[in-house]
Amino acid sequence: MLPCSRKRMRSSFSFSDMAAVRAVWAENFAVESALFHAVAPLAAYAAINVQYPGCVVTAPRYYDLTTAEQRYQVVRANADQLEPLQLGIAIRTSDGRTFAWEFNLNGFDLAAAANNTCNPSSIAYLRRRGIDFNALPWSGVSTASLRSLLLSSGLLLARPFWATFAGAYHVAYFAKLLLGTNLPDDLATFEETVGGLGALLGPNVYDVRVLASEHRGPLLHVARRLGVAVQEYAEAGLAGAGSLMALQAFLALTDQRGGAAMHHRGVLAGLQAI
Repeated sequence: MLPCSRKRMRSSFSFSDMAAVRAVWAENFAVESALFHAVAPLAAYAAINVQYPGCVVTAPRYYDLTTAEQRYQVVRANADQLEPLQLGIAIRTSDGRTFAWEFNLNGFDLAAAANNTCNPSSIAYLRRRGIDFNALPWSGVSTASLRSLLLSSGLLLARPFWATFAGAYHVAYFAKLLLGTNLPDDLATFEETVGGLGALLGPNVYDVRVLASEHRGPLLHVARRLGVAVQEYAEAGLAGAGSLMALQAFLALTDQRGGAAMHHRGVLAGLQAI
């Protein structure tokens, strides 16, 4: 069962109820790491969001007719070729506190990127949203440092319920970061590596887009439909805000539907679902 023993209440979550997104760069990584180490072992829920430089391997024309394995191969090809820009992690602790971090990463250098290592339209969109591509290579955190933090923090050992939104790429990039290598060759191995018993995240991985399939559109729209107050979203950053909204939307869904959500455990939009 999902941990929904608290009394049912009208689903209404607000950014004002939680700490602001904590932007992490190389200069404050040590300080934020200490806080992350203190919070992570207490995680009951965690949500992830990754910002990445678009896709350079395109999906087949009739995407809805492809198999889950074919969809995974497209996701894998892109995630293995490209570097993530930001990782957002939101945590709800067992005592009801909420924390969120936005880790800015230094592995992608737009000045050195050729056309085949990023999607120009995605870069333009992310720049409009506020990503500083000039600062990332010089001031961002290395993926090796972030991997070390995640693996040593106790977050994975806490076995929280994981949430994401349209999660194929978010989970793929997160898994690649944790593994420190390219993704597994096939979907079955990827599923076992990420969601099997004793695997990276464990079996309790949920995709808000799949859970709330009756609500169409981007995360912002779905969150509003679920009663999440998102007035401050536009000012809350990118990956960090995305992880916060995915977390709050997931909490709203589990409050409304309880254990029924378990039927969609491990199903990610973009892989096992369209």
